[in-house]
Amino acid sequence: MDVFIAEIGKGSRPLSFSFSKRWLKIGDILLRDVIPNMVVTLPGKSLCTTHPWCFVMPGDIGGKKYFYFGSFVKGINPSEEKPVFALYTRVSYKWLCANLQSEFHVAFWLSRMLIGIQRQDGVVSDKVALKDWIKSLQRSCSPFWEALVINEQHKFRNRSVLLLSELSPSEEKIHSDNGTEIMPWKGWPGCIQMDRNVWLWRQTRYGKIIDSQRISR
Repeated sequence: MDVFIAEIGKGSRPLSFSFSKRWLKIGDILLRDVIPNMVVTLPGKSLCTTHPWCFVMPGDIGGKKYFYFGSFVKGINPSEEKPVFALYTRVSYKWLCANLQSEFHVAFWLSRMLIGIQRQDGVVSDKVALKDWIKSLQRSCSPFWEALVINEQHKFRNRSVLLLSELSPSEEKIHSDNGTEIMPWKGWPGCIQMDRNVWLWRQTRYGKIIDSQRISR
């Protein structure tokens, strides 16, 4: 599993670990088609505007159907008019369904990293630290690479405890009983195969779903 970075806004350019135009367009799609059509929902009013969104977006490459799976945040830098900072991967439907059954899926962990990088004084203090976290997460999805990490403290399953701590002031008022464990869409995740919607949701540090919406493309 490869995780890619897309950072788009005034004065910035897209970035990724493996440069490819087809990967970088995801940031453009979020900025052009998704973010302008999002609405402020009632649950969302209790969250800060820079609390990241997890997303699933269908895509086709070479006649094969894939899904872009990750997290994005908008408006990290007030000086940028329409910024978007996204972390995402491209996966098959089978892989996606299996990962969504995890207690904490990949998009959840990416959203925690996006919260952490906003503080500049925490466990994800800058982009160098962010890349280290991403590398650790990628290894955790491969039993072979995870086995090569000798130091237990460097393994993601142990390091990830830090990402579950309060990474932003707004999280102080979000408790373990806030939100729900059930997606609001009938037949989830099978419903993502039925149309070209972009599925969005936000989660607390406890993994509970506290906000959601669906954008048609």
